[in-house]
Amino acid sequence: MSEKVTPSAQLAVLVVDRLIRSGLIRPEKRGALLTKIEAGTMRETDWKHEIDLASTKG
Repeated sequence: MSEKVTPSAQLAVLVVDRLIRSGLIRPEKRGALLTKIEAGTMRETDWKHEIDLASTKG
């Protein structure tokens, strides 16, 4: 049996992949970010932290 993908999970994948392509978040954090976004636990400070780290890495 295949597992159903929730709308939240689908949206999280679209958002995270687009942010990775644009250089706003780090690709190596994809899995962790997907988990937090799908669960609804991603906070404003988490977003700021990820964007700051990605921008200094570049």
